Amino acid sequence: MQVATATNFPDILQQLEFIKQKGSFDAQYYPAIDDMIAIISNLKKQGEIGDNEIAEIRKFFGQDFLENTLHGMALLKKYGYAGDFLMIDKIYTGNAPEHPFHQSWDKYFQEHAAPKAVRNRKTYFKNLIHKKMQTGLPVNLLNVASGPARDLLELYNEIENKNIITTTCVEMDTHAITYAQTLIKEYAAQIKFINKNIFKFDTEEKFSIIWSAGLFDYFDDKAFVYVLKKFGNWVAPGGEIVVGNFNHKHNPTREYMELFGDWYLHHRTAGQLIDLALDAGFTANQLSVDNEEENVKSNKTPRDEPYLLLNI
Repeated sequence: MQVATATNFPDILQQLEFIKQKGSFDAQYYPAIDDMIAIISNLKKQGEIGDNEIAEIRKFFGQDFLENTLHGMALLKKYGYAGDFLMIDKIYTGNAPEHPFHQSWDKYFQEHAAPKAVRNRKTYFKNLIHKKMQTGLPVNLLNVASGPARDLLELYNEIENKNIITTTCVEMDTHAITYAQTLIKEYAAQIKFINKNIFKFDTEEKFSIIWSAGLFDYFDDKAFVYVLKKFGNWVAPGGEIVVGNFNHKHNPTREYMELFGDWYLHHRTAGQLIDLALDAGFTANQLSVDNEEENVKSNKTPRDEPYLLLNI
């Protein structure tokens, strides 16, 4: 597949038409498509193509493609934002479009670093809670922006004593809550949902662990600090706050997300996360930054998603 030679907008359209007419493709063509996306990004940065051309590129494969692929889900934003609960659950479990070309593009989508980081996030979360339960003490979990709750379902399936952990989910999307409640109905006695925007939510309850991944990426620095301060009011003595945020220095999926999916996040470095936590009133000895286990094991792979850990 020759898709890396485009130097102008007509060339790009020709390359996209070539991909479309091919009908399906496998992993050997991913690097060539990546190169084409990088070229599109450079042309946009240089001002050689603008918003109108990007809009045409995004919709090039047609409405049926957009309605039946993960790529299209991000762009169409059925529930108001790209990373909605259904998108996250399909990243966890896969999407199964019938059309061969749609299948090919979904496989390409899932092989990107960002979806892999989302899947790793679920594993990180479960390991975190299992470690917390090793103390033998009851765990009172606050899960902010809980989405589809697939991570909770898997966690509770793995726990022998279901009563050792009580979970409160704060989620602003009613569709996400309905979806999640159906998914975890077996554990409804242990998991409750509160339909509230986190900026308006408050509670007198204290939690042994507060978890939020996939939310703070959407906040500017001011909102980040404001919400983190609120978390500090809700965590119990000896408790922990864990916040995930995509890494500013390494997200090779970023150009694809932004150009093709109109999916923009606030990326941050580990140092920036620490600075924001200090601004929120936490002290240096309470702070650390961790990373997904898979990335930590690799000496070659930069961290896709650092986690800000606050020990109270």
